[in-house]
Amino acid sequence: MPGHDDEYRDLVSLFSHEYLHQWNVKRLRPRSFLDYDLQTEGHSDLLWWFEGGTSWLGDMLCVRSGAWSEEDWRKDFLRKMKRHTGRHGMNYESLTESSHDAWIHLYRGHAFSRETQISYYLEGELTIMELDMELRKRSKGLHGICDLMALLCQRHGLECEPTMRLGITHSDIRKALTSMKGGRRLGTMLDDMVNRKQAPDMERTMAYFGLKLEPEHASKEGEVKSGWLGLNLSNKAGKVVMSTHMTGSPLRAVMMPGDEVVAINGVRTSTMKTLQTALKGKIGQEVEITFTHEGMLRTCSIELPEAPKHKVKLAGKGNKNWQSYIASRQDK
Repeated sequence: MPGHDDEYRDLVSLFSHEYLHQWNVKRLRPRSFLDYDLQTEGHSDLLWWFEGGTSWLGDMLCVRSGAWSEEDWRKDFLRKMKRHTGRHGMNYESLTESSHDAWIHLYRGHAFSRETQISYYLEGELTIMELDMELRKRSKGLHGICDLMALLCQRHGLECEPTMRLGITHSDIRKALTSMKGGRRLGTMLDDMVNRKQAPDMERTMAYFGLKLEPEHASKEGEVKSGWLGLNLSNKAGKVVMSTHMTGSPLRAVMMPGDEVVAINGVRTSTMKTLQTALKGKIGQEVEITFTHEGMLRTCSIELPEAPKHKVKLAGKGNKNWQSYIASRQDK
């Protein structure tokens, strides 16, 4: 679809994700969801598996089926890594906590949700990818998370043997994982991955596939760079309004969500373009920022840093592990 490449890629991903839910949610589901009580909140610690795992496999199916090109997958991964590195909730919330607390606060967001919470979709997907890499590595390419999901469906899905128990818990995932070749010692790693409060190691994960993570934009000689505020901003009715802080923002203790950036060094900033112009060439310089907070006009002076160069873009063609990873399963 010329001119709508990103939208088309997202649509294909959505179709794949929801199609996979026919298995990973409908046939295989949390044991706590077998008997619904629609009068109360239903909690599960496994949404990282049922949503994050579905997101991971759904997008892998897009590229393995040919609906996406490898370049499509890389572009989507870049977008996810930018979201991942722009948040810092993983220092405060684990995957199991995010899953369990979805009813409590995930859909009741507040101004600081981005800083204190994680998405079990995104972080679950990246963690599943890390676990998949480890299982492939230890089984010498024989098994991956696809095989684990198939095994769980056989043991605990709607069509499972009468001797098996319907629905899964964390213990069932762990038991199935450690029963697979290469997975015998991965039980403790799985426990740590879903209970820790830190980001998955994506550099190590991609190294297994012969790929490197690097900043999205390489520095160019003579380039005039802009100072960094570390704020997520948007234009609203002729105003530049802040929504959230980015990781490491120099204005974290100064400005609050909903504040308006009025001027930089006395120059009015009513659009994103005028704001960027005012910040250009200001790295390492002290600037005066005029902003409004709850209707009150305020000023502050800060030294502007350079925007952090997070490693979010894949570089390299990948090795045989990568080629096997994205290859169509119909060829085997």
